Amino acid sequence: MKRLPLLLSLLACALLGATQTHAQTRPAAGFRGAWNYAVYAKDKSELPPAYQDMKLEEVPQFAIDITIKQTGGRLRARCGIVAHYLARVEDCDFTANVRGGAAQFRLTSGFGGSATIKLTLTGEGLRWQTVRRAGVSYYPEDVTLRRLKPGETPPYFEKDDAR
Repeated sequence: MKRLPLLLSLLACALLGATQTHAQTRPAAGFRGAWNYAVYAKDKSELPPAYQDMKLEEVPQFAIDITIKQTGGRLRARCGIVAHYLARVEDCDFTANVRGGAAQFRLTSGFGGSATIKLTLTGEGLRWQTVRRAGVSYYPEDVTLRRLKPGETPPYFEKDDAR
């Protein structure tokens, strides 16, 4: 019977150690997740006539949404941009490798231009920098996207939009 408390203590220590080891080996979120940046009009009078009956947060002047999957140092992303109050839409899906904490890749615009983009993690944000551009495109110059919480969608997404 004297061994039982000792045995229970050893078992408790082993379980505690295993839990701490598991928590320490859990991978960090890194680039993985859903990211968003949006700019809205300050007054309804700034909206195009067709949108003036809508809420300001339903019609972004400019927005970028990225969903990134990360496997090791490899990124695969679905990306979309809306500009000029939904009048211009860019698909910007990409794949890239992370090197030195940053990912750099080239995009070809549906408007005839192209750009080289650099992504870096900054605190709680994802910094998008357009390093070079040629021709017409609607990629942002330098913005910091915020990570969306699980299940969160931007206000301009319709309820049945799939991410």
